[in-house]
Amino acid sequence: MYEIDFNRPGKELFAIETERLRLAVLRKNSAAAVTDYLVRNKEFHQKWSQTHDDKYFQVKTQKKYLGYDEIEYKAGRLVPLWIMKRDEPDRIIGRVSFFNIAYGGMMSCAVGYHLDGKCTGQGYMKEALLASCCLLVKELKMHRIEAFILPENERSLNLIKKAGFTEEGLRRSYMHINGHWRDHMSFYILDETIRKIF
Repeated sequence: MYEIDFNRPGKELFAIETERLRLAVLRKNSAAAVTDYLVRNKEFHQKWSQTHDDKYFQVKTQKKYLGYDEIEYKAGRLVPLWIMKRDEPDRIIGRVSFFNIAYGGMMSCAVGYHLDGKCTGQGYMKEALLASCCLLVKELKMHRIEAFILPENERSLNLIKKAGFTEEGLRRSYMHINGHWRDHMSFYILDETIRKIF
């Protein structure tokens, strides 16, 4: 389902490759590529994304975010995977990240994701989501992965169900989205389901 790859140490801390994609934890020197992706998709993502001010869409801000990602990744608290096509490894088309990672008696985390508006409907996010969930189960031994989605985000709801997640209920006022606190649908997948898929 994925292969671990370390062929770009100057740009990446860690990467995996799937049939069509490269998913990588990026270093700070990728801030311009990240900013380009975010600016390209600012309008497309606005309806579904956390509330951000204009400073968020600047290279210097994204350099700080990537620095934070590196610290949290090395501490085992975050797995922030930026998505690129294998034949275009310097152009970002999305991100899938795992956060709220809990070990011990929990062995659980949450996943969030977004994709370039021009790349939707081609199966890229399903490919990235399944491979990265497999990574979390096999390498970090996660037992449970959760996802939280706006009720009207039909495309994301269809994706998460196709990926094998089970609906669990509604999380009231879960996240500040596009200027408002919004309810989210809650989903989960267990390691046993991931292992059956792969």
